[in-house]
Amino acid sequence: MSYDAETMERLFNPASVVVVGASRKTGPGSFNIVENLVNYGYKGRLYAVNPKASEIFGVPCFPRATDLPEAPDLAIISVPREIVPKVVRDCCERGIKSFILVPQGMAEADETGAEIQAEFMAVLRAHGARALGPNTLGTVNVFDRFISSFMPIMRRPALPTGLICQTGLFLATDLGPSTGLGKGIDIGNQADVGFPEALRHLADDSRVKVVAIHMEGLRPGEGRLFLDVLRETVKRKPVLVYKTGRSAAGAEAASSHSGSLAGSYEVYEAALESAGAVLLRDTDDMDDSVKAFLRLAPLRGRRIAVVTASGGGGIMAADAIGEYGLELARFSPETMEALADIYPDWMEPGNPLDVWPAAIGKLYPEVFMKCFDLVADDPNVDGIVCVAGAFEREGFNLPEFLAASSERRDKPVVWWLHGRRDPSLAQRVEGTGRVAVYPSPDRAVRALARLARYYVDVLGRTEDRPSRPAGISPDKAAAVLRGPARCLGAEAFEVLAAYGIPAAPWRAAASPEEAAQAAVELGFPVALKAVGPGILHKTELGAVRLDLGSPEEVAGAAREMLGRLKARTDPAGAGPAGEDGSGLTLLVQRFLPGGHEVILGAKRDPHFGPTVLFGLGGVFTEILEDVAIGLAPLSAGEAERLIARTKGYAVLRGARGRKPADLEALVDCLVRLSWLVADHPDIAELDLNPVKVFTSGEGAASVDARILVEAAPASSLGSRAAVSGGGNLGLEPPPAGRAAGVLPPERRRERSAGR
Repeated sequence: MSYDAETMERLFNPASVVVVGASRKTGPGSFNIVENLVNYGYKGRLYAVNPKASEIFGVPCFPRATDLPEAPDLAIISVPREIVPKVVRDCCERGIKSFILVPQGMAEADETGAEIQAEFMAVLRAHGARALGPNTLGTVNVFDRFISSFMPIMRRPALPTGLICQTGLFLATDLGPSTGLGKGIDIGNQADVGFPEALRHLADDSRVKVVAIHMEGLRPGEGRLFLDVLRETVKRKPVLVYKTGRSAAGAEAASSHSGSLAGSYEVYEAALESAGAVLLRDTDDMDDSVKAFLRLAPLRGRRIAVVTASGGGGIMAADAIGEYGLELARFSPETMEALADIYPDWMEPGNPLDVWPAAIGKLYPEVFMKCFDLVADDPNVDGIVCVAGAFEREGFNLPEFLAASSERRDKPVVWWLHGRRDPSLAQRVEGTGRVAVYPSPDRAVRALARLARYYVDVLGRTEDRPSRPAGISPDKAAAVLRGPARCLGAEAFEVLAAYGIPAAPWRAAASPEEAAQAAVELGFPVALKAVGPGILHKTELGAVRLDLGSPEEVAGAAREMLGRLKARTDPAGAGPAGEDGSGLTLLVQRFLPGGHEVILGAKRDPHFGPTVLFGLGGVFTEILEDVAIGLAPLSAGEAERLIARTKGYAVLRGARGRKPADLEALVDCLVRLSWLVADHPDIAELDLNPVKVFTSGEGAASVDARILVEAAPASSLGSRAAVSGGGNLGLEPPPAGRAAGVLPPERRRERSAGR
């Protein structure tokens, strides 16, 4: 089933509506959807269903949906959860195809709620109908004067902003883009319509110029589909995403709130960034960023100038510029020469440009304008932060001057308006449509950084699609992976070999004597390890010995290692490999001294499928937490950018006089690993830690490997290449069960408060 544009249009702009379960109460505190629709200016045909009334707020009322004189475009259901299936069935029998389901207490709440949800979803599917919710305020369409909310919503200015949220708080209050709204949708618990459909609808509406999203979590299995829609949308308009549930407590709360498995924030962050989203940190960030995209000229680069009436204020702005990944512009020689003619001999102008010393003994407004114009005309400047209070005098109006300057040069200007707070002044300035006012230097600069993320990073990047590397054998890897769920030890190196991922030469041995013979065959020095169930951190368990130089040393180390591991017991009474040591294998490897230790990892994410990880490796991996995450499979360019996102990248490039590491070999390893996990969804987790990366030209090799094999989920997405779509990006309705927002019993929480 392809994307259903007609359903989405009915959810936002229906020609006729019925409110089932309409309240007979009206006035303040009544939460009457019918009354709200009328007061909001809805012009379509409106009906109500309530067996105890003949009309509500002047709207004709009927006992049941089956009694309606027509099949309305949309039914808004606001009844107790127990009778939702019955009223949905009535509406479907009347021919209604689109629903907004307001009630709470469904699959996100308890087993009974899950059963009710499954029942009404079965009715909807049997009749080919679609639904938004449950647990939703529905939609707001300021352009066409439609709302479905039981909360009274003040009609705000119709601005070209689209909002997708997972809580009604954004629609019912000024939280988020308080500058105004064009269309908004609370997707609720996503039993049917979800993020992909909502984003596709806003992408196709030419009246919407920027899309803001509040996201708790996607449904398992739909992450790649959403990213496909996102990639297509950002080619036309910016998409800003505020992802909540960053902490463990927040993720748990999100699960109980909307029935979404919040998932790893780091994976969400990597996935959304890879598809071109502008990530936000909080509601102020959303408001500030929406304002910047609506009012400011595009930012064509990262070079920012600060023109300030205060040296201290300029330093604050400069700090923020560095923090948000922008850079202080270097003025051209021509600009510096012109500024030198204005400034006193004892002060050399620079960036930040403190105008006050230049204005001593002169008319400050004229000096400010001249300095600002020189900086704004500089081709080395992409955007400007103005740090100044509000001052107006005859012949000079700073707000009008800044707006005219921005329009004349097509460069964004943000104004940190310090001093007395005057909302009317900020509104007047922003009414010009060319300048954005912010209450702090941090927020002003952050808004410019969001512009740079979209106009420089997203629109400026080239298409970089993954291509399968030569010399890989998926069939050989599948032969090793095939079988029951288990953790691969020595066999993991066979899987790596099938994909051309280099590893230290190795042999498996069943006894100390076999280990000694394997060492002779490999050549000394060697490393000796024990692998098997329960052995994860080998160093802590004493399951690794390095730089062994003779057969006798290997055999002795093997006996000591096996004895220690067999004697070691956990609280349950079993050793790392069972009390009898069963399952232990000795692994003998050529010892590879030197090199940088990094970790290459992979994990199957419930939302986005196979992901890969890179970071500094060795025994301090968990302590340092210097890692970056990407979606599999990776292109070579994506692998390079993944490595560059870590702090360890500076070390690999050759910090403090050290020779640079073989980054080309490391990139190749990452790309091959990404294709391995993309091709084999039965790989649940994979760790190569450490991988030794040697000096440039000398390659890289994995010296330890662990692969956790589990049955692939039925909804496994496979590789990104397999799901990446073009054209109309068809959107399949989600299947029943967990993908429809149903949580397992252990994740459900009773909810005592509204959304």
